[in-house]
Amino acid sequence: MTHLRRWLSAAPALGLLLGSLASSCSPASSGGGQGGAPTTGGTPSSGGANTPTGGTTGGAVAPTGGTPTTGGLTATGGSAGMNGTGGTTGGSSSTGGNTGGGGPSTGGASGGATGGTAGAAGGGAGGAAAGAGGATAGAGAGGGSAGSSSSGFLSEGFESGTNGMQPAGWDNFIAYQKNIKNPADDGSLAVVDSTRAHSGTKSLKVHSTGGPVMLTRPLPNGTNKLYVRGYFYMTRQLGMNPGANHETLLGIRKAVGSANDEVRFGEIKGVIGTNEVPSDNISPKMDQWGKGPVVAANTWACIEVAFLADQAQHQLQAWVGDTLVHSITAPDQWQNGVMPADWMKGKFVEFIIGWQSFSSAANDLWIDDLVLSNSKIGCN
Repeated sequence: MTHLRRWLSAAPALGLLLGSLASSCSPASSGGGQGGAPTTGGTPSSGGANTPTGGTTGGAVAPTGGTPTTGGLTATGGSAGMNGTGGTTGGSSSTGGNTGGGGPSTGGASGGATGGTAGAAGGGAGGAAAGAGGATAGAGAGGGSAGSSSSGFLSEGFESGTNGMQPAGWDNFIAYQKNIKNPADDGSLAVVDSTRAHSGTKSLKVHSTGGPVMLTRPLPNGTNKLYVRGYFYMTRQLGMNPGANHETLLGIRKAVGSANDEVRFGEIKGVIGTNEVPSDNISPKMDQWGKGPVVAANTWACIEVAFLADQAQHQLQAWVGDTLVHSITAPDQWQNGVMPADWMKGKFVEFIIGWQSFSSAANDLWIDDLVLSNSKIGCN
């Protein structure tokens, strides 16, 4: 009995010692060198191994017994996170509703309510678990349909398409060629698919081994302001670090079927960002490379991008869920020199969406509830 009392009195000190040892073993990355300058015209550059400046990257948080909540916006560890020290409180839940195209999806009401409840639970758990070393924020919709505040001039849910076929009304741009065989001989494809969907039963599946695999569509004459909203499920995290150069998820271009004069939104040096050609300039600047936020893999994320050339200083803004994750609002916010104020002039000719990697990074992604509009769309 005397030995037992001695052991119990020593237990608190032992716990403190073990906690100290665990803390001292936490992984932390140090800053890396500058990546190589991106190449013009799509030839992959050697890139650079850009490491985060501290902490580890938080993962997407899943509800108990479920899949990660929709949104998957992850702040890189080490910093205070998207909503300050202590992490976020998770995402809000979806209330179901209608699809981006305005029509009710199959099981929309019940799917939205059920999925939204799970999303809220998972998001709340994520806020508690994230702690001071980075946060995970869910956009909220857990599986129901997602409606929008603007139906836009194009709403595409891919429900009327045939599985394995390119959706009607779209052109393709694969391997730097317009309207080639799709699926292509090398397995690249951008086709209607029923493997997974954000709402309804179908979505657009894109498979790329790194080269351009895009669907394209002409924009209305006179367009100088474009909002694009879609739900994306990617097997590769958007904001991969180290080693990523720049990757294209969607954009606008000046000439139909040509990649030589365009604005490419996606990833820059391990962070959500933009590449413009022919200048081959990139944003954000080096001091933000590899630091997040990123869009987590293997979960539906609502991404909206605004291309705004209806003002003297052209701007680009991007949101994941309701969080602004990237913006270009001044000519000095570019890495490779000051850009002219009208840097998007003439580029509103063709819209592109899919995947192209200038780091030879393969990706499978599904795109659903896509809306193109002249005003803000939103994710609810």
